[in-house]
Amino acid sequence: MGRVVLKRRAQGGRRFVTWEQWRLIDDDGQELWLEIRRDTNKVVLHEPVPVQPAIDPLTLEVGWSRQLRVRGRPCTVEVTNVRRAEIDHETGAVNHPNGALTATTCADLRVVDAHGSISTMVVDAHRLHTREIYSETGLSSSKQSRVFGRPVTRPWWIPGFMRRFWRWFPAAISGASRSDWAPVFWIVLMFVVLVLAELIDDDEGFIPSGGGIPFRNRSVYGGGGGGVGK
Repeated sequence: MGRVVLKRRAQGGRRFVTWEQWRLIDDDGQELWLEIRRDTNKVVLHEPVPVQPAIDPLTLEVGWSRQLRVRGRPCTVEVTNVRRAEIDHETGAVNHPNGALTATTCADLRVVDAHGSISTMVVDAHRLHTREIYSETGLSSSKQSRVFGRPVTRPWWIPGFMRRFWRWFPAAISGASRSDWAPVFWIVLMFVVLVLAELIDDDEGFIPSGGGIPFRNRSVYGGGGGGVGK
């Protein structure tokens, strides 16, 4: 398994758009890629597709069109978009047939077969294999759960630090987390509990303002004074 994180500047802005590509190997030893698009929160499965002749993504431009054999069948392949991106970082096992890169070119392809069926595919420079492009299959949340056991994305409206805290919180409670911040968490938690107890106790308060221990001498018989009732 490996992961490639790519980023590019959003068109007409200073913000960077980030997406991830995860390299997976299925039970038959075939390479698959899972692309997670953080800006749209979409998950796309990429499967290798044989194509003849080979396509060089570095030479492609929008509008480029050729007759190629895709999966052994004649098809019309047209370039609909070309994106240039930086490779932010990589982890795990990622093969680079032409050597490691710091930047890449990705091209979106529109493929039309002899029967008029249309599909979308992609080819890029950083994972370019001889005579292969990648088909694209969108995975909904339900499909992600069936394939991976759970959705692999989180709602866009949940900030990143909240998602990281939610992953760290159970480990901190169980003691499995070895983070230096775990003791700080427990200190803050106890402080919050004391403050809430002070606010809830509307008689004398959990923490006496005048020092010492608050004590009210009340009769066990319900009397108002300090003596023994009749």
